[in-house]
Amino acid sequence: MRRMYLAVPLLIFLGCLHSPIAVEEPVLDMQGFIDVFEKYEADCPYFAHKEIDWKELTALYYPVVSQCETEDEYIEVIIEMLAELQDPAIRFHKFNELGELLETVYPYIQEYDVNYDMAVLSEHYLEPNGWAGWEDGYFNGFGWCDPSLLPYVFLDTLPSSPHDSSLIFLDAFVAECIVLDVPGVIIDVRMNPCGGGSRHFCAHELMGRFTDHSRAVAIYRSRSGPEYDQYWDDHPAVFPAGPQQYTGTVFLLVGENCNDRSENLTANFMNFPNVVLVGDTTRGSVSGAFSTATLTESWTCGVVRETILTNGKHWIEGAGIPPDTFVEATEADFAAGVDPVLDRAIEMLEEIR
Repeated sequence: MRRMYLAVPLLIFLGCLHSPIAVEEPVLDMQGFIDVFEKYEADCPYFAHKEIDWKELTALYYPVVSQCETEDEYIEVIIEMLAELQDPAIRFHKFNELGELLETVYPYIQEYDVNYDMAVLSEHYLEPNGWAGWEDGYFNGFGWCDPSLLPYVFLDTLPSSPHDSSLIFLDAFVAECIVLDVPGVIIDVRMNPCGGGSRHFCAHELMGRFTDHSRAVAIYRSRSGPEYDQYWDDHPAVFPAGPQQYTGTVFLLVGENCNDRSENLTANFMNFPNVVLVGDTTRGSVSGAFSTATLTESWTCGVVRETILTNGKHWIEGAGIPPDTFVEATEADFAAGVDPVLDRAIEMLEEIR
């Protein structure tokens, strides 16, 4: 039965090539490979945008993967194939027999520059301005400075639910900014917040603290049919959230390090009239939802099912989101103890006081 099942996908793959080639009987069970092909063929939203022929690409790799003799070889070839999609968000997970995660592999590693330095940021800006935040430090959670000194919010993790405790701290920060009547606040996502709840709703909860009425924001695009350019667009709104909303200017610090969830947040936040993006263009790798393909007993692969466009229907994938105010940040700046992006935001804040 296995041979009959594989025959149909194999004919599809080979039919895509100009000169069909003979393929020997697979050495390993190919069901995982077939699952990856079928899920991406049905669900991936950016094939038409990137002009990728998935059937042809898969046909080129099928003869190679079918002759792999070990699981490691098998997974390595599938990783190489998915690297050709050039999406840094795609990931492979390896688990042990107890279901514990042993390894995560990203097929495509995109080169990018980071426009902040955590040591400089903490020593020269956060600590002198009344830093407060999670006890486990800068690299896991939410933090802020004393709004009377520097109305600054640090995001290293997005809320995981509408009831996340970090939102309680954010509400306290917002309330103090309102009492002090500060004209603007700085929200820093350059460290690329990861983690958090599914899709976009938890980021929407956070952004709802900065608008007093509903706003149409980014577009969440998924496939609606068998053709690569058949789409269904979800266009949700951000609603006011929290006991109070801050409606002054929000300077959102971004950079090439921002992808996935922080780029998701940026794509939505940029539609607020009171939000100004400061820094550098985001990375251009933003996925709204994944499904999972099981490759072997040990390995799974994330399958992109949704991408995000700007409110004006501009693709973020492969392009990124440019800032309203570009600021160059170099290693020389960091060596001198300077954060040019934050400095520019502080200058802009002073200009509206």
